[in-house]
Amino acid sequence: MQPPQPVRPVRLVGVGHVALDHYFEVDSLPVAATKVAARSYRCLVGGMTANALVAAARLGAQAFMVAPVAEDEALGIFRAHFQAEGVDASGLKCVPGARHSVSMILVDAHGERTIVSHRSDAGRLAGPFDAACLDAADVLLTDPRFVDWAQSALEAARARRLLSILDADVAPSEDLRRLVGLAEWAVFSEPGLLAYSAMGDLPGERLQQIQAGLMQALQAGAQVAVVTLGARGLMWQRRGEALRSMPAHPVDAVVDTTAAGDVFHGALGVALASGGSDQEALAWAARAAALKCRHAGGVLGAPWARDMSDV
Repeated sequence: MQPPQPVRPVRLVGVGHVALDHYFEVDSLPVAATKVAARSYRCLVGGMTANALVAAARLGAQAFMVAPVAEDEALGIFRAHFQAEGVDASGLKCVPGARHSVSMILVDAHGERTIVSHRSDAGRLAGPFDAACLDAADVLLTDPRFVDWAQSALEAARARRLLSILDADVAPSEDLRRLVGLAEWAVFSEPGLLAYSAMGDLPGERLQQIQAGLMQALQAGAQVAVVTLGARGLMWQRRGEALRSMPAHPVDAVVDTTAAGDVFHGALGVALASGGSDQEALAWAARAAALKCRHAGGVLGAPWARDMSDV
């Protein structure tokens, strides 16, 4: 099912994180101290919101990246990546003296990955967020990596009645609690939801913990709370309505799950801005994420609009 086609390309503004990813393909993920030989290595550009915007641009949206970044050797790599992917990177704010974010990503033969990250301090040094970047936006995408900017962006979106989507992945619980209630759509990974709600530290059935966490997000102020569960599909609830679930879109062969969640967020923003219902938008986003898992290379495996009509 395709979302409705808008009369013009939708415009997504992302306020969040961009990183330099060192991407290694290995036979298996290490479980103890050891040395592992990689089958391949690439240096890629990643980051939650950065990846979501690449996915959105491939699906036909106008994508605009706003992020504090270090003024170092990675800046040119970031700009070249966004230019190649059709993402407007004029909103990158260079912060002298800062360092860029860097991640090591290990992807095993089954497509599962382990990520080790060291975050940029550009967000702390960048100064206040300029909400003017949202003036022509249809959707705000953001993440918790630079929490002050994310909070300011969500507050500005709420004041403008602009649709906002928070990628509530794993982060300090206090950061998630600052942001979740400000977002119209709070979209969690399962670990992110448990970190937000602190339910993961309590005894009880996981389903009950998920249900309680989603309700907590709605009570905090989100209009829709979603948790993505990988191969187990997703669950969501709109305020005042019943909890619902959706199976995962089938994948014939999982090659790499890296950036699948980011692709989901970008596709969700495109679908909602295009006028899709909750169910239509979530199903379309799940399809995009599943198609990404068929391909290696992180977000470089994200589908194009033409791919979405073939499944």
